[in-house]
Amino acid sequence: MIIHSYGHTRVYEMEALLKLFVPAQKFAFSTAETPPTDDDGISACLYPQVDGTQLLQGHVIWQGAVHRDVRVLDGTVQGNVLDREISALLYPMLCACTGLRPAWGMLTGIRPVNLLRRFEQRDGGPEAAMETFRNVWHVTEEKTQLAARILEVQRPIFAATPKRAVSVYVSIPFCPTRCKYCSFVSNSVTQMKRLLPQYLDAMRQEIRIVGEMLKALSLPIDTMYIGGGTPTVLDAQDLDALLGWLKADLLDANPIPLREYTVEAGRPDTITKEKLAVLQAYGVDRISVNPQSFQNAVLEAAGRPHTAEDTIAAYRLAKEMGFDNVNMDFIAGLPCDTVEGFSDSIRRAIDLQPESITVHCLALKKAADFYASLPMPDAEAVRQMVEFTQETLQTAGYRPYYLYRQKNMAGNLENVGYALPGKEAPYNILMMDDSQTILGIGSGASTKLIGAARGIQRVTECKYPYEYLERFAELMEEKRKLSETLLAILP
Repeated sequence: MIIHSYGHTRVYEMEALLKLFVPAQKFAFSTAETPPTDDDGISACLYPQVDGTQLLQGHVIWQGAVHRDVRVLDGTVQGNVLDREISALLYPMLCACTGLRPAWGMLTGIRPVNLLRRFEQRDGGPEAAMETFRNVWHVTEEKTQLAARILEVQRPIFAATPKRAVSVYVSIPFCPTRCKYCSFVSNSVTQMKRLLPQYLDAMRQEIRIVGEMLKALSLPIDTMYIGGGTPTVLDAQDLDALLGWLKADLLDANPIPLREYTVEAGRPDTITKEKLAVLQAYGVDRISVNPQSFQNAVLEAAGRPHTAEDTIAAYRLAKEMGFDNVNMDFIAGLPCDTVEGFSDSIRRAIDLQPESITVHCLALKKAADFYASLPMPDAEAVRQMVEFTQETLQTAGYRPYYLYRQKNMAGNLENVGYALPGKEAPYNILMMDDSQTILGIGSGASTKLIGAARGIQRVTECKYPYEYLERFAELMEEKRKLSETLLAILP
């Protein structure tokens, strides 16, 4: 399929819009003066007019049929407003020729709840914001109500967020093995084990640098999140060392109590009594034990070398040791799964009563490579999985509290975290809302500065551990310079 543009450079939004209808497909691009007329695809051309206006001309070619429309725009329209105008022109045509009506309308961003909150502030309240969702962005009533419910749960979390505080994310980008569906920065520890001692030594230095920065600026830490990868791929001794460094350089001098200290244990095949005891000793108050599915055939197809029974054993061990805030992750749309199998997994999770359950929809980035020979749930099956989850978890007392979307998601749906009241994770809310500065530590970690000159300034460290180690001195010099930016943006 071809994406054609002329007279503007807003191609990224055009591609994101088309992927709502044909996810996980590669596109060709054209900027010719004349739009293509033979190949399927979309076109948006912008022409200045003699009266100072702009003519936006769009067409969609789909299976030989051609749909055309035009809009007259003010001569000053550009940037994000032009993105919206192009989407508003092409979206109805794409709906008409495909017969599809994406549940999130023409929203292509990953943070719809954040957008609803901003509409509230701009439009004068919840009802006006919801009307904008429905009528301007074509979001269904179901998804509009879901976003509104989440925003209600989030309000007290925002209200309790300390001023000038930051959150800290620590990256351990290693896993015992790599799951077939994984699109995160993670490396098999069997392949990268030789780098682990160097990596931990570098993290020791970076933790000290961040601690010095926070001390110099008198910045409190609100939440701490250790993710990856799988942090519990570290043995108990290395895990103890890492948490000890964080305690000595960041937490001992912290002037406020943490609202959350999460370690994403994740893979049940890495969880032991010794490691859980280390987490307890350092005050970790939230962990994840992630089944992804309770169907063993699905786990095998996804490349997860553990069983449902292993997950249940790890979970029960954590509960017996006194962890009272445990999250479980599930993925809707894994190969070999069915609506019935996924529904059974959710029911089994509810029987265990973890404090939170996060349900992701499979991102299709790797689907063509990994799952071409395996039966994959179709979009309608994934929709039914998500619908069952939402209804069943809320009936069981879980409330949706944060949501985000990814590119190429099965069914163009969403990832939603559900929690029992009072067990919501502030880090997830603040990170997805872009409302608090987050300092990243380690390979693949992203530092996000809120209130910088461009609104949000992101500084991402090297994606892979070997790059992180090779460029460590350069990266740490850049990190030290963040102090100047932080000092300028924080009141």
